[in-house]
Amino acid sequence: MALSTFNGLWKQLLLRCPSASLFLAREWIDYSYRQIWDRRRWSWLTAKSQFLLNNVVNAGLVNVTRGNLDVIGMGTAFTSDLVNRQFRVGLSTPIYTIVDVPDATTLTLSEVWGGATTSSINYQIYNAYVTAAEDFQSFVSVWDPNFNWQLALYTTQEELNSWDAQRSNTGTSYCVASYKYDDLFSNPPLPMFEIWPHQTANYVFPYLYIRRPQDLSDPGAMLPRYIRGDVLLEGALAQAARWPGTKTDPNPYFNLQLAMQHEAKYEKYVMQLETADDEIYESDMLVASVSQMPIATFPLGDSRWLQAHDA
Repeated sequence: MALSTFNGLWKQLLLRCPSASLFLAREWIDYSYRQIWDRRRWSWLTAKSQFLLNNVVNAGLVNVTRGNLDVIGMGTAFTSDLVNRQFRVGLSTPIYTIVDVPDATTLTLSEVWGGATTSSINYQIYNAYVTAAEDFQSFVSVWDPNFNWQLALYTTQEELNSWDAQRSNTGTSYCVASYKYDDLFSNPPLPMFEIWPHQTANYVFPYLYIRRPQDLSDPGAMLPRYIRGDVLLEGALAQAARWPGTKTDPNPYFNLQLAMQHEAKYEKYVMQLETADDEIYESDMLVASVSQMPIATFPLGDSRWLQAHDA
């Protein structure tokens, strides 16, 4: 059986409610779809990606000038692939993002250098922050195949700053912390995260996430196989039956009792979709609590952390 299409659905809607404009018909179908995919963590919204981290770059020396965006290198071989990686000197200044590499001895930072003017100093360039996939909505799991565990999620910057404000810890990573939205390289901005402790070697963190689907009106968008067109049509017809029309062109389909009937049928159909989705991947029930799952243990209180933070 052929899948329902967006064009076919809004045309069916106009047959039932011809007084509506093409714009309204398309919007009602789109809204009905958004109501469905916002309702739960559907199995068909699960996607996989990975965070790729690169070896630290630290060859040569640099000059940094307070209040200046540019970093001048000596004996360096900067390349354009360093853009969107992070630059730092020591532990007592902020971490900056590289926005441009004019040549092999020049970097341009996202903010002016705030530390003291210093010449011929060591530096590091690596991936302190990662940007989520373009259709990212929320994490399911981020894991480290090397250490055979999941990374803890939902850590805040406030927590990280209380544990390690200097970000002096590197190596084995324990958590993925929220950071900010990437308004430098993503339009519209995408969520950025900080993997802590920082990795300074080639590394990969695979992750599963819930993606945010396209609106059906977006170019190239398709109705997922698991969403029946008649369900969307019922939701859109409920909206059509609640629309009175205009003063000069009233809507003959306007009927609040009919709208309630469509809404009841829409709700029944969506519950059927939920049942069918649970038969593909159960997502509403946790067999074990998160504390019983193999998640990386934070190093707070172990000997290495205590030695590093000994007053």
